[in-house]
Amino acid sequence: MKDEETTAFLNVDLEVFSRESLAAFVKGLGRSVHVLHEGRWGRKYAACVELWASGWNQSPESIIRRILRLLSRMPRSARTLWNRADVRQFNIGVQAALKPRTFELSLSPESVAAIGRLKARIVFTVYAAESPPSVPPASGESSRRPSVERRSRTTRACS
Repeated sequence: MKDEETTAFLNVDLEVFSRESLAAFVKGLGRSVHVLHEGRWGRKYAACVELWASGWNQSPESIIRRILRLLSRMPRSARTLWNRADVRQFNIGVQAALKPRTFELSLSPESVAAIGRLKARIVFTVYAAESPPSVPPASGESSRRPSVERRSRTTRACS
């Protein structure tokens, strides 16, 4: 079975939404992060980052633990922006496929508790399975992923 034909964990994005610029927050995270978005998001500001070299052959648990360590070392100015943010979330991305019939990801109680202590939440984003080329989409359906605009504007700035 090809990799594209199986449901797979993609990565964990750290997403922060605030009424004030998050540029200093992103800077406080240092060079360990790849910035997916930093700046205006509608009437608010958003910072969406992922760790460099994360996702490939790693579990959500290991990536989250690395992000937690990074957050624990933030300078005070970045921590202040984190604490004042409206939304703080660890977004776990999954690419769905037709197989296997079930797919599970687990997080340790310690990681869930650490995220809770940071007043953050855990979000799962599951991207729909692509229709195989031999099976046309049902009438009125599209086989393409929805555009960014069709996804929730309050929580998805990164993809």
